[in-house]
Formats: sequence, structure tokens, C-alpha cells
Amino acid sequence: MPLRAEPSHRAEQTSQVLFGENVEILELAPNEWARIKTAYDEYTGFCKISQLQTIALKEYNKESKYIASSNNDVVHFEEGQMWLPMGAELRGMNGNSFPFMGKIGKYKGKKELFHQLQPTCENIIKIAQHYLHAPYQWGGKTIAGIDCSGFSQLVFKLNGIRIQRDAYQQAQQGTTVDFLQNAKAGDLAFFDNAEEKITHVGILLNAHTIMHATETSGKVVIDRIDNEGIISVSLKKRTHQLRFVKRYF
Repeated sequence: MPLRAEPSHRAEQTSQVLFGENVEILELAPNEWARIKTAYDEYTGFCKISQLQTIALKEYNKESKYIASSNNDVVHFEEGQMWLPMGAELRGMNGNSFPFMGKIGKYKGKKELFHQLQPTCENIIKIAQHYLHAPYQWGGKTIAGIDCSGFSQLVFKLNGIRIQRDAYQQAQQGTTVDFLQNAKAGDLAFFDNAEEKITHVGILLNAHTIMHATETSGKVVIDRIDNEGIISVSLKKRTHQLRFVKRYF
């Protein structure tokens, strides 16, 4: 579900709310729009009320038990099937029975117990590779389209680490790695513009390579990195200026 800057389908998409993620309605807007806040990262924006389902406060406060962890998760109903993106929260599941809007579907896919997710360098790389070559989309959070901070947030979510939505917010979390040479897989590298504002983030695979969703290449790619910044493999030029590296586990 797109999250927009203004109550209009033509407004900028600032993020997405994945299936099963809880939100709070902050205020109603004209033409059946609402300004909402996500429970996971407290991100705010506008969506159509018709895209929401009301739940009891008791259910809202419950942590999701399962999370979808592949790009092939579907729920089968009598009249068809519904695709679920990686990172979708699978609430109310009993075995493979999936309740949704008064109907019971059959879940088929790969799910993980949310509370058992443990970050490791290997798992970070494994999950990140699921998004390789996904098209770049501002505000996106799925393999159908994803931006730089949506990519890092989703990979971390699927490893049990909660970080904020935007790159500048993620840059305020974690601990600083003093030198790029000391970086390990799963560290995040941040990049700034001429005004020294954080505008980009990528996931380090090691001290020499980085995976990131980039508008420059138009997709999620693996590029080289050094103390000055990113060197695009496909474009054969520098594209981003390194500011610092942060560690989260």
C-alpha cells in the first residue's frame, strides 16, 4: 500500500505499508483519505481509508508471530490468490490457514518466527541477495520497486533489527565504525550531498563492496566502495560520496 505525502493518488509516494503492518489513524482527510502513522517505525503519510482494516486495540498491541521471508509467498482463496511481499507480517495464522477479511485462505510460502530472527553477517547477505536487480522506486519497499533506505530497512527487519525508514534517520542509529577497512558484512554506509545532508545508504558486503538500491543504476546493484565513496561497476564512475559507516549488531 503506498504512503503518500498528500491525500491524493497523484502525490509523492514517500513509503509503503506492507501487508499486515499495523497503523494508527491520526486524522481523517477529505475524499476518504486518512493521515496515518505506522506502528513499526512511526512513519506518517496519507492513504485511502478503503485500504485499511479496523482491528481491536488488543490485536493492534500484539506482536506479529510470523513474517513472510521469500518472494513467492501467496495466499490461495477460492476466487483466486493474493501475493505477499517479503517482510509482510502474517497475523492470525493457524498452521497454513490464513484469515483475511472474513475469509480463510491457504498460505503457501516461507515464513519465519518473528521473535527468533537473529542477525548474522551471512543472513544479512542472504536476505539482501533476494532484492538484487529489483528496480529502483522512490518510496518502495518490495522487489517490485524499492529505494535505498527501504532496502536496508527490510533486510534488517528480516534479520530481527528494527531501524527507521529514511537514510538520515538510520544514520542516527547504530555505532560508528571508525575506518572502512574495519567494516563487516551488514554494516551500513551512508553518503551525503554537497550540503552535507545524508541522502543515500547501502549495505556493505565487506570493506570493498556494497549492495544498494540506486537511482543512478535504476535498480539494486553491487558496486565497489573505497574511502571516497561508491564506484559504479556498470557506469565506471564515482556516484556517491562516503560520509561514514554504522554498525547495528
